Amino acid sequence: MEQKVMKIDLANFEGPVYSGRERGETIRKQVQLDNADADASLLVDVVVPRNAYSVTSSFFLGLFGPSIVTAGSRERFYRKFRFAAQPTILKRMDSFVVRALQRKALFG
Repeated sequence: MEQKVMKIDLANFEGPVYSGRERGETIRKQVQLDNADADASLLVDVVVPRNAYSVTSSFFLGLFGPSIVTAGSRERFYRKFRFAAQPTILKRMDSFVVRALQRKALFG
């Protein structure tokens, strides 16, 4: 089976601060991430521009929260979603992934 790749470049959405759950959810709908989650053969490359100042937890979880829950684990999420960003932003985003999975376990 051929691997398909979808690219989400946050430079296409107003920055350099990416904040707000509602904004993340809106972008999620625009790029049709629910469909991407359902397609096991699809990889998603996410590019955070070098000039990005911040990606907040509310924005990140609005955009990727349902995908994290669908994946069910940090490892499975990162098998499908590949991120290119500054190291400090990558580290913060990883903490958001862990938090989403903890909340799922506590409240799901």
